[in-house]
Amino acid sequence: MNSFFSMFKRSAESLKDIRTITTTGILLAMAVAIRSLAIHITPDLRIIFTFVPLCVIAMLYGPVICGMSALALDIIGYVIDNRGARGYSPQLALVIVLMGVIYGCFLYREKISFLMIILARGIVVLVCNICLNSYFIYSLYINKNFSIFTADKEAWDLFITWLWTSFRLPKNLAELPLDFAILIIVLPAALTAYNRVTKRKRTAE
Repeated sequence: MNSFFSMFKRSAESLKDIRTITTTGILLAMAVAIRSLAIHITPDLRIIFTFVPLCVIAMLYGPVICGMSALALDIIGYVIDNRGARGYSPQLALVIVLMGVIYGCFLYREKISFLMIILARGIVVLVCNICLNSYFIYSLYINKNFSIFTADKEAWDLFITWLWTSFRLPKNLAELPLDFAILIIVLPAALTAYNRVTKRKRTAE
């Protein structure tokens, strides 16, 4: 338990390092650029790979930095999209922060492992994308009378039907193997490159 909380402490303390801020800024800029290449399936569903630079941030700087970065990316994306008619959702923003924290908790390690990569992305997709995001989008914009606390069987059937017909469930499950493959290739390479650059800078100093 102490090591779990110390992870958050170390992550927060890395904010004092200018290199953390600089590298995170570069990765966020990459995420914004990747975001512009998103493939829209529906207004609320798209194929997008911004999770890759966020996972790199999580791997390098932990849950605090990644949670903050995920929120910053979400706000920047909202401003770029100019989706003022719908309004910014605090509930969906909290899910975004949770995504960043989950990535950080699993990936913030000296050595990255395939198991941690699979757990990190798998939990985010299943818990955040399929469950929480879908629930908030449905209850906020599709059926405002729906609540997990009061819904009867008919209401749940309608929600599950919407999950399928909106392609949220099929899309997330179908994309998951590709997500795993991308992260398994990118994260070890990014960590190796980062360690080499850091080592050179320390030698130069």
